[in-house]
Amino acid sequence: MNNYISQLLETLKEVHYNRPTSHYLELPEEMEDLRGVIEMEKSLKEDEQTMESIFGVPQMYFPPEDRLTDEQVRQLTDGIVELWRVFHFVPDFRKGEFNERQQYTKLIEQWKEHVPVFRGSNGTWHIEMFDYDRYWDEYEMRYLSEDEFDAKHFRQNLENRNLDK
Repeated sequence: MNNYISQLLETLKEVHYNRPTSHYLELPEEMEDLRGVIEMEKSLKEDEQTMESIFGVPQMYFPPEDRLTDEQVRQLTDGIVELWRVFHFVPDFRKGEFNERQQYTKLIEQWKEHVPVFRGSNGTWHIEMFDYDRYWDEYEMRYLSEDEFDAKHFRQNLENRNLDK
């Protein structure tokens, strides 16, 4: 499996060079400073594609996390995040919500999702990797912050323990 993981990491590095090129834009000299913004806006008007088609790496190439060692999960997660960075994507994880194995799985699940194709050098697409249902409060009809959630459920657990006595 180590050889396969090494080859997969090498493939992810090679994909860095397959980044879509910018559209040719003929701009007057006084608008040259806005080239990056114009390229980004033009990219956002294009049809979204799956990460699988943008990168050219099928999702099935990635082994399930339960077949990997902790070190392999770490290497693949770092390789994926670096690839995403090159293509102007950033995964946003809440601190402490998912362990490394769960983060790897979430990144792989995202492979089939549609995202914009950034061709220019500006812009970053943040992909939220949150478990929103976990923080939804039916009584308040809103999402709680992590601190609010912990305080509420910790307090409820203490109250339930006291009632059991």
